[in-house]
Amino acid sequence: MKLRQLSILSVSSGIAAAFAPTELVALTAHHSNQKKKNCLFLGIGNDASWISLVNDVSDESNSPVKKSLVKEGDGEIPIAGSRVEIEYRGTIHSNQSSWTVDDVLECWLNNQQGLYDLSAKPFLDNNIDGSMLLNEQIFTEDFVSAKLGVSNKIQCKKTIMAAKRLRKQIDKFPVGIEFDSSFSRGKPFEFVLGKGKVIKAMDMLVSTMKVGEQAKIICRSDYGYGKEGYRKVNGDVMIPPYAILSFDITLVSSDSE
Repeated sequence: MKLRQLSILSVSSGIAAAFAPTELVALTAHHSNQKKKNCLFLGIGNDASWISLVNDVSDESNSPVKKSLVKEGDGEIPIAGSRVEIEYRGTIHSNQSSWTVDDVLECWLNNQQGLYDLSAKPFLDNNIDGSMLLNEQIFTEDFVSAKLGVSNKIQCKKTIMAAKRLRKQIDKFPVGIEFDSSFSRGKPFEFVLGKGKVIKAMDMLVSTMKVGEQAKIICRSDYGYGKEGYRKVNGDVMIPPYAILSFDITLVSSDSE
């Protein structure tokens, strides 16, 4: 099943945050057609049933933002501008070795200055997925220069260093580690839907949920915290760059009901 393109209000992507008490950068999305929203309530209780929240995805299991329904709600779906409350847990879902070739292009290569136009086709032709990008025996200076068309030595070294940084952060932020939770603060997180207060994957998800619903979401870094990740005020890294995230969310209330 394919979903039609969500209506997205774009804001600056230079700020990164998670949930209260910090502010978040986000895009907002809202399905105005109730019937199409209801098609998201499939596969209740089945973790294998993932629905893409992004348009034009042929394989929903590889969608950059996908939803799985855990428990159906009995309330209304909030509209943009509604004040909503959610309970959530956020974890590191997987490392970048799970990236597809498209993920590597959109999340990583697209953020390496001057490389996308030069190397996108060679990356595709050589099937550079996450496992190859992170393999230091394969992704060498010789390989990057000869096979991927990065002939400039300085640019080649920068590309290798960027891949090395990605490998190092995997050990520091293992899969499954919880980085944030409303439960740790003892109260739901409240925000206004569609006002740029959450990451865009979160706005996309909540705009499809009924009050009382519990759902899981997995999102790629370009729908989360991007190339910068998120740091606390003291500089400690809370979410690493290019992180693939998972959230377990319950929509507690909405003032649009």
